[in-house]
Parts: sequence; C-alpha cells; structure tokens
Amino acid sequence: MRRLLTVAVSAAIALTVLAPQSSVLSAQRLGPLEKRPKLRDFPDTNDAQAYFEAGVQEFRHDPQTAAAAFYWAARLNPGWGDPLYGRRAALLAQNRNLLDAAMSDSRRSRSKDLRRLDSLQARALMLNPFLYRRLDRQLFMTWLSDGDRAAEVELNFEISKYMMQASEFTQGWYAYCLGRFDSALDHYAKALEHPRDAAATLHLERARIFGMRNAVDSAADEFRAALDDLRKKDQKDLVIFYDSKAQAEFSTAVLYEGAGMTRAAREAYGRALQEDLAYYPAHMRLGLLALSEKDTATAASELALAAQIAPDEPFIRYMNGYVLGLAKRPAEAVAELKKSIELEPYYALPNLVLGNQYETLEKAPDAIAAYERFLALASLHDPQRDFAKSRVDDLKEFLKAPGAK
Repeated sequence: MRRLLTVAVSAAIALTVLAPQSSVLSAQRLGPLEKRPKLRDFPDTNDAQAYFEAGVQEFRHDPQTAAAAFYWAARLNPGWGDPLYGRRAALLAQNRNLLDAAMSDSRRSRSKDLRRLDSLQARALMLNPFLYRRLDRQLFMTWLSDGDRAAEVELNFEISKYMMQASEFTQGWYAYCLGRFDSALDHYAKALEHPRDAAATLHLERARIFGMRNAVDSAADEFRAALDDLRKKDQKDLVIFYDSKAQAEFSTAVLYEGAGMTRAAREAYGRALQEDLAYYPAHMRLGLLALSEKDTATAASELALAAQIAPDEPFIRYMNGYVLGLAKRPAEAVAELKKSIELEPYYALPNLVLGNQYETLEKAPDAIAAYERFLALASLHDPQRDFAKSRVDDLKEFLKAPGAK
C-alpha cells in the first residue's frame, strides 16, 4: 500500500494543476445524454445546486447516478466549475482502466478518453481556479478498494496508520482532502524544504489554499514561486502542459480582481495571455473589467475574442451577448444569446437577457416568448423570476392596446 499511496497522491494533485493543451479545451465534453436522476427531497428539477449536492451524496456508493447528477448540474449552469470537476471524478470512478491510468500519472501517453475527462477538469479551473476538490479522497478510496465498499473501514484504518509515517507532501494532500487547511499548509511548507521535482506543485497547492481563504498576498507569492519553477523546467525539458503557467497567472489575476486591485488584475490577465493567446477566460475577465469601468468598446472587443476562441462554450456566448446588449448593440446581442441557447437549451439565463434585448428592438411577442422560456427553465428560487413574470404581464397588457404590435 505504501507505494500505491505515494503514486496516487502525486497523481491526484498533479492532474488538477496541469491542464490539457488548449486545442482540447475549446469543445464541451460532458459526454452522451444522461437521464435526469430523481432528486430526493428536491422537487425543483431545474435546480443545478440540488443536482450537484445529489452527485456528492451518491458518489461513493453509486458513481453512475453521481455522474448523471453532475451532468445535469453542468447543463443547467454552464458557468459553474464544480459540476465539471465532479463529473470527471464520477466517470473515473466507474471505469477501472481509466482510473488506473489517471492514478498512474502518465502524462505523455494519456488516451483520448482520459484526455477528454481531463478537459472537464481544466474547464472547471478556468471557471473557478479556487474550487475545492472535495471528491479527491473519495475517488482515491474507490481506486484503492477497487470499488469494494465492504473494505472501506479496514482501508480507512490502513490509510490513517500509513499517514502517520507518510511524506510531508502526502500528509499535506490528505489534510487538504479532509478540509484541514492549516495542517495542509504546514505539511506543504515542510515538503518544500526538500522539493525535488515537486516544487511547482507544492507552491500551486499552497496558493490555492491561500486563495480559498482570500489571503491575496500569500497566494500571489506562491503563484510567483510556482511560475519561477515552471519556467526553469521549460529551459531544461519539453513542457507538455504549457498552459499551466497561463492558469497560474489567471488565478493570480482572479485574486487581484476580487481584492479590488484592478490594475494588478489586468496586468496578470495580460501575462496569462502572453503565456497562451488562446486562453479565453482571460479575455472574458478583461472584458468584464473594462465593463466595470464603463469601457463598453473594450469589453465588447475582449468578449468577442473569447467567443471566437471558444465558439462552443454556451457561457462565453451568453456573456458576449450580455456585453453586446450593454454596448447598445441589440441585434448582435440577440444573435449571440440565441447561439448560447442553441448550444445549451437547458440554460435559463440567456433567455432572460434575450427577452430584454427583444424589448429594445420593440419585438414584444418575441420578448414574451423568451421570458416564458426563462420561467420554464429557471429554478423555482431564482431571484429573477419575479422580474420575468412582471415583464410578461406588462408586455401582454401592452399588446392588448389598440395599434400595439
């Protein structure tokens, strides 16, 4: 077990910080259509959060149902990274060969199927570089027990006993899995005293924990240290997952933006694009930064670039349509929003903005139809339902007036 634990822990961490090449990331890869699983105690079948929580609950004893739940959470809310991470984990848990390959950490010879699952993880980090990988331990348990639930108690005991003598690196990862972040930071810091080839990974893990805690300066320092190590490796050998540096710069920018450090955020997004011009999340965030400063021309330009790079991402097309609407380009906004809806017909939000744009174009019947689609697709507790209902009522009254169109 000692050797298996060491290999698997290294793989479980490394696969979250090294993304596939950007050419793989442009396509949405949720897999084949899944039947919606029944939600116990949740009557709202349009609630992405409910499906995600169901996936977490079912993961250990029914990964097939968990994968379906994560699938629907991702379809209902394509702008949320956690379901993508969860679906990758649940699909791995169902396929022993792929799980073995993932845990072997063989990055140079990954199969097409495994790269497809890795792309889900990469897209999750693009949406939220600080998401908590809450299923890592359960996936690890599934791998070690070969799906044998009866062995779980014994396995827990063996793992606990092993961890008492494990490396600082391994103990840090396990503490992270258990949500013991102070302990994880301490173990990773000790591991950095003798980092060998793992320095970048250790710095990235510490950076993400600090980022989750909104410790901006500490996280930024760790990202810089990780980048320094990654660039040293560039000079020595081929870097297969080159865009990991773009991800680190992007993560730093998200931190700065959240702290209100707009100039530093913009510079970090720019550095991410220097590392990878096709890194579309940086274009999107630069556009939204410009929008916050009322620079709609720059905002529209950056979102247009993001949509060109990732034409099959419904969330990007939605954001582009939203910005075009704010830039008072309603006809173009309608085209983008309709494309978002075409790409993901279960995504409610584009219909709400589409209704508004149809109103701007004085197309009341089309606006009503869009608002009604939003109401049919939106969660019952969506705070914008009341607005949509009021617009439908007002527009229907308007159409009753003599001469209305």
